[in-house]
Amino acid sequence: MYLPTMDARQRKDITEEFFHYMHLTQSQLWDKYSAYEHWAKIEVPKDKEELEALQARLKNRFPVDAYNKARKELDPNGILSNNMLGKLFPLSDPV
Repeated sequence: MYLPTMDARQRKDITEEFFHYMHLTQSQLWDKYSAYEHWAKIEVPKDKEELEALQARLKNRFPVDAYNKARKELDPNGILSNNMLGKLFPLSDPV
């Protein structure tokens, strides 16, 4: 789904429908077919429980511990990090 209009109401409706579709496919299809969203399409949930579930899901699929270890070693000052990475892949120690 993309936002082909500049009309704020239409954009809001499209966005809401996208999230409805995403949650529907996530709950009914992702686990069944081992599906994962494209990393660039991940939305950081505002809800704490949803965020924790997403973090666990990512950790189950990807080598998050190895990734975080590399982040600490190769980017100790967090120059290449951002808020989204910090939320999706929290470090045990602050960067």
